[in-house]
Amino acid sequence: MSNWNWLGSTYALQRDAFGRVLPITDPEQLADFVVMNHTSLITELTEFMNEVGWKNWTSDRGWVNRDQAVGELVDVAHFLANLACALGVTDDEWERRYRAKQDVNRTRQRSGYDGVSNKCLRCKRDLNEVKHDPVSRICALCG
Repeated sequence: MSNWNWLGSTYALQRDAFGRVLPITDPEQLADFVVMNHTSLITELTEFMNEVGWKNWTSDRGWVNRDQAVGELVDVAHFLANLACALGVTDDEWERRYRAKQDVNRTRQRSGYDGVSNKCLRCKRDLNEVKHDPVSRICALCG
């Protein structure tokens, strides 16, 4: 296993290649950065899908241009890392939260999670992860 720091290397790339200091604290600059990186991330995900035969209405289905597909996923990861760094996320925080989410997903799958019954009726957040009114099934964020 490598000791490479994915987000640490992204902070350095943004600083060295673009002169950008992350995290971004100015609200307007943050909004612009988020929109640009979100748009780029979605575009790269679409390019990934172009390298996979996924269309269920065609007979030519199930193929993968693996080399190109992996390349597109690397592009996706660049823009995802940019978004995380814009918010000040560190490699340690990412790993801790990623592993915690994996544990939640394992528990959900073992307990028959349906993705619907324990969600806020307004925003669809998981009610196990936010304060909520158990009677109305509305989270405190939605009020």
